[in-house]
Amino acid sequence: MAEANVVVTAGSGTNLHSNTRTISAATMHDQYVLPGEFAYASYIASTTSISIATANSHVIQLMASSSLNVRVRRIRLEQSGNATTGVVCAFQLFRLSTAGTGGSAITPAPFDTADSASGATAQTLPSAKGTETTMLMQTQLVMRQAVSATGAQVDDAYEWYQLPGTKPIVIPAGTSNGLALKVINATAGATVTVSIEFIETSFI
Repeated sequence: MAEANVVVTAGSGTNLHSNTRTISAATMHDQYVLPGEFAYASYIASTTSISIATANSHVIQLMASSSLNVRVRRIRLEQSGNATTGVVCAFQLFRLSTAGTGGSAITPAPFDTADSASGATAQTLPSAKGTETTMLMQTQLVMRQAVSATGAQVDDAYEWYQLPGTKPIVIPAGTSNGLALKVINATAGATVTVSIEFIETSFI
């Protein structure tokens, strides 16, 4: 990739902040840019103490609204309640083509109280699960049996977030489009905390 430049003729008016350097014996101006605050409303769907005692249940689902696309920025999963027996527990993230029903509703909270309510909806442990399609990712967590009272303890956790230079996880607009975090193997006694951060846009 070769460096290039575009000639700009200076005139009267507002000044632009730049830094100069010399390339091929020519003075170049690199424009200084200060990013502003993020303009899109941001939301978090968060829940805790969700049982993972039933294999293949949907711990949490997030569904798009009828008119806005959901762009997932971050997902965090961690243990909150002790397991009856310590075990390695597997989780998978699926796209949904139908919404599950019969679960406990979660109201996504805006990061800024001045923003309107989210059009996307969320719930935990739907009794009638949504239809799974593409599996996007999977992970395993070592679920503790007890909390150490005598020394330092680092509990297992899983976190996905959008990396620079990549797209977020996009849920297209439509109330039948969504995501579900599925627990694969039953873990008696254990509960988890899950958070999903996202924005909504009119563009895909």
